[in-house]
Amino acid sequence: MAEKCLVPEGLKGAKSLFASNIVKKFGLAKTDRVYLENDFKYILKEGVKIYGDGCVLWHRPNPHLTAGGEQKPSGEKVKGRIGVIVSKKLGNAVVRNRCKRLFREAFRLNRHLLTDGADCLVSVKNADKFPDMEAAGAAFLRLAKKAGIFKEP
Repeated sequence: MAEKCLVPEGLKGAKSLFASNIVKKFGLAKTDRVYLENDFKYILKEGVKIYGDGCVLWHRPNPHLTAGGEQKPSGEKVKGRIGVIVSKKLGNAVVRNRCKRLFREAFRLNRHLLTDGADCLVSVKNADKFPDMEAAGAAFLRLAKKAGIFKEP
């Protein structure tokens, strides 16, 4: 009975809300995250490093951009990607995963305010500075403005 309450009206065949595409469209796809070790190393080596209050941001243009502009050959805009680095010194797994979730969500909600194709790495240095989503989002936007990847709405 509880499953039927979760399923939207138009999706009678779905077993739960998570089985539908409704929840999937709000998350970050694998293409929206920096997840390869080589990408992490390249951004750390070649990217611009910006220090903030409780975190550090590295950014660089996305390597999949065309040489002359911000678009793929097919005409699609290139989206930026994010990676979050959290050391074991920060705390236990619960604390580390919470920091990662907060900064990924801050990126997802504010992606439209960033320049197209910017790859970002955020390294959290102090988890106490980010008790909630508002603090993480504000810190991420301050770093983006400092880095010059924030475009005015």
